[in-house]
Amino acid sequence: MKNKMLWIGSVIILILSVICFVVFGVGTELIRAISGEGNGISFGKYNKKDIVLAPGTDFANAVQYYTNFYQNQGMELNNSTYFYIYNNAFNAAVQSAAYKDAVEKSGYKPSGKSVSRVMLPYFLNAEGKYDPKIYNQVSNADKESLKNNIAKQLVWQRFSDDTFGSSEKLGDYTFYGIKSSEKETAFLASINQEKRSFDTVSFDKSSYPESEVKKFASENISLFDTYSLSMITVKEESQAKKLQAQIANNEVTFEDAIKEYSEKYYTDGDGKVKESFAYQVKENLANADDFAKVDSLAKDGVSEVIQTNKGYSIYKCTGDKAPANLEESKTLDAVRNYITANKSEMINGYFTEKAKSFIASAKLNGFDKAAKEAGVEVVSLPAFPLNYGPVSIADKIDSSKAKAFSGADSNEDFLKAAFSMKEGDISEPTTMGNYISVFTLTGIQNDAADSEKLAKISEEAAGYDQSSAQSALLASSKVQNNVTEVYFNKIIAK
Repeated sequence: MKNKMLWIGSVIILILSVICFVVFGVGTELIRAISGEGNGISFGKYNKKDIVLAPGTDFANAVQYYTNFYQNQGMELNNSTYFYIYNNAFNAAVQSAAYKDAVEKSGYKPSGKSVSRVMLPYFLNAEGKYDPKIYNQVSNADKESLKNNIAKQLVWQRFSDDTFGSSEKLGDYTFYGIKSSEKETAFLASINQEKRSFDTVSFDKSSYPESEVKKFASENISLFDTYSLSMITVKEESQAKKLQAQIANNEVTFEDAIKEYSEKYYTDGDGKVKESFAYQVKENLANADDFAKVDSLAKDGVSEVIQTNKGYSIYKCTGDKAPANLEESKTLDAVRNYITANKSEMINGYFTEKAKSFIASAKLNGFDKAAKEAGVEVVSLPAFPLNYGPVSIADKIDSSKAKAFSGADSNEDFLKAAFSMKEGDISEPTTMGNYISVFTLTGIQNDAADSEKLAKISEEAAGYDQSSAQSALLASSKVQNNVTEVYFNKIIAK
């Protein structure tokens, strides 16, 4: 008896959760607090009708649904999450309004019997049988609300089923929705039919050797001299010139001007320039030729006003320039960073040449032996189809062991080369993210789709129909989306 009462209580809670509206724990009170009114807030329009956040509206119900969904996923509910909740709820409310309009034009109304069929499971006992005790413990008002919500759901479902199909079938025949021809399904299945497997080698561009770094540094040594500088930066040239004159006339010290006026761009809180290699100082200047004015400063010398990328600056030399020391790791790190940012073609060229040498060796001695000589690992890519994207109806590239190929399914150069090769062919060097890669075709297989796979593809196609319909609907001129404006100006602002 105790278990039965617990069951009845849990069923009643379930019913109340379906028919009640609570946004973040409150209902009308929240809406009135935000808008100053009890009749809700409009977040936009569909077909000139407001999409309103108010108790009982489709928008409000969708907000509650997505709030519960995010909570059940264990996600933190913060301002960012709620913004997504409101956006998703608005899209759902627009879709509901559009579907209802279409159904109303057809004259369809859910029958009492169809509503009762959907209501019945709410009043079943633990044995799965209708229990009048459960039914009688729910108030008439709540039962009426449940009926109304179910009727709304059935209107929406009618359009969705008629347009996109449902799970109701007679044998293999689907009662409702857009029908996919067998030829269409077979064509989509053919995408996954031919699969190719590869052996690969990759050269990691982050392993650019220190010897090459030092070689570049020795040929461009002045770029890595170190300066001791302080600077003042302000937005207006006139203010910078006034400060420069006051410093020159000893009306204000350079240090006090830093504290009082400087925006502290490129510097620490005391005005000391943080990135002090020659190339870094030069990069901050609006005109590279002005670097000579900084370079020529003697110790304690103050520059004229120089335009930088952040405003107008005055430099002060606080110590002697230190020549580049290529034995210091700090200097070598700076050289490597400079090459990566400004001379990436050098790195690409270096590893492309290594890849070309590997290819020449592989053609003479075989892929595995060439890899061993080059000191790189051969990694296999299991068979995969031509699937740019990757779309869900076809298998994906398994790059779990081939890190260099993690973005290969969206690399057009790779896919073109991979699916135009013959077995045993070796590719040209191909850039794959931070790698230069070479691959050889090791096998081609053809996998015919079975009935289970064909059924799955048909379901995927139906999903594409629904997704495309929603995208087209939300892009319609009938939709006026004010979610961002209302959320940040009325929700967050409160």
